[in-house]
Amino acid sequence: MSEPAREASARVLLSWPEEIRVLRRFGLRDGMRVLDLGSGSCVAAAELLRGFPGMALVGLEPDPAASVRARDATAPVADRFLAVRASADRVPFRAGSFDFVLARLVFQYVPDPVEAARQALSVLRPGGRLTVTDVDGDLSYALDPPLPGLDRVMARYDAWHRGRGGDRSVGGRLRAILTEAGAVDVQTETIRFESRAETAELYLDVLVGPGRMRALREAGYVTQAEIDDFLAARAQWLLSPGRAVTRYLRMACGAVPASGLR
Repeated sequence: MSEPAREASARVLLSWPEEIRVLRRFGLRDGMRVLDLGSGSCVAAAELLRGFPGMALVGLEPDPAASVRARDATAPVADRFLAVRASADRVPFRAGSFDFVLARLVFQYVPDPVEAARQALSVLRPGGRLTVTDVDGDLSYALDPPLPGLDRVMARYDAWHRGRGGDRSVGGRLRAILTEAGAVDVQTETIRFESRAETAELYLDVLVGPGRMRALREAGYVTQAEIDDFLAARAQWLLSPGRAVTRYLRMACGAVPASGLR
C-alpha cells in the first residue's frame, strides 16, 4: 500500500469503532439513503456499506485524484455506491433525497461551515439527520510521555492550514454551526481512541506523518533542519516503554425539523 493510501486508511480505521458507535446512537440505520460529503478515498464509505448491507450511499468528492483509491475501496460494494464529483458548498441534490448525511473531517477545510451545513440539511427528508465529525485544535491529541517539538510542529501545521482557508478548531463549534444552519435536536459527543505501544508509530504518522511534514517544508513553514531535529526526537520517543498516543474527535448531529427547513 502506498504512503498516501496507508495514511488515508489509518485516518478512518483507527477511530472507526468509536465513530460507528456514536453514528448508531445518532440514528444511523440499515436501509437508509446516505450522503457522504467529502468522501475522499472512500474508506469510511466502504466500512459503512460493509456494515449495513441494505444501505445505499452516495459519495460526494471534488478532488479527481481521490477517484482511483475510491474505486478500489468500494469495488466489493459498488452496486450500492455512487460517486459524484461536487463540493460540500454546492450539493447537487433535491430536498428529501437522503435520510442521513455524513461530513467526516470536511468542515475544517470549507471556508463557510454554516453554509456547508445548510447545503447538507437541504437534501435531507424532514426528520433526516446530519452528522459532522471533525477536529478541535484545543483537544486533538495527548502523548505519554510528551514528545519534544510536537506542539511546535502542530502549531506550524495549524498555521499552514489557516493559510489555505481551513480551520482546525472547527470541532469545538459544531453545535453552534448546526444550530445556525437550521438543525434541531442537536447532540454532541467527544470520542477518544488510544494506541497501544506497538501501534503508537501509526497513530503518530496519522497526526503528523511524512506527507504533512513534506507539505510544511515545501510551503516554508518548517526547515529541513527542524524536521531532522523532530525526527530524531520522534525516534527516541518510539523507544519509550509504554508509549501511547491518544486522539480525540468532536461529533455533532442535528435533524431537519419535521415541518421542513424554513
